Amino acid sequence: MNDAFTASGIVSAAFWLTSLLTIAAAIMVVTLHDIFKAAVFLALSFVGVAVIFFLLNAEFVGVVQILVYVGAVSILIAFSIMMISDVSHGSQPNRGRYVAVTVSALVLAAIAVVAYNTNWTLNSSLEDPNAIAGLTGQFLEEEYASGDGRIVDLYAGDTTTAPSEWALQRAQTGVLADSTPTIGGLLVREFVLPFETIGLVIVASLIGGLALMRGRRNEPEARGGG
Repeated sequence: MNDAFTASGIVSAAFWLTSLLTIAAAIMVVTLHDIFKAAVFLALSFVGVAVIFFLLNAEFVGVVQILVYVGAVSILIAFSIMMISDVSHGSQPNRGRYVAVTVSALVLAAIAVVAYNTNWTLNSSLEDPNAIAGLTGQFLEEEYASGDGRIVDLYAGDTTTAPSEWALQRAQTGVLADSTPTIGGLLVREFVLPFETIGLVIVASLIGGLALMRGRRNEPEARGGG
């Protein structure tokens, strides 16, 4: 077992505690009638997801979670709520709640079935030094004439001899050791379209907040005119 993949008891406890708090906050979002309190719990659930990303060594995704969802989406919703006079009864039940519960239950069941039937490979069970170097250590990527490549651990061949200066200069850091360069390169190359699609989340939140604010403002006028 590689020590780099061994999680301490504190990390495991923090993961489960954060998960429970995140789930509880998400439940409060959809059950509270006070729309301001629901928005606060929504921001709390976003922060909980970011903490889980940090615990899973996904720092880049965790920072994006805070910047986009906590720093942008939650703020837009908060500003929209400030324009609503009836905050304590702003979130009323509607006819679509039964459909939403049914769809959510089906999605949760599908995720549970896939997770249960998948043969997961634990990081702690890895023994290949090249695979471990590609995840947590430093490695070189050798290319052959055929175009194929492989990851070569700098210390896999001979642990008594230090790598040369040339090897250290071309060394790449493992994905879990520093995921920011790897994910950043993938976002601007292979996953440009999904990355740009994420920007629609902010636009959708802005439009939804404006629609919510406009609807609540027009209600007293419609009642008074009738």
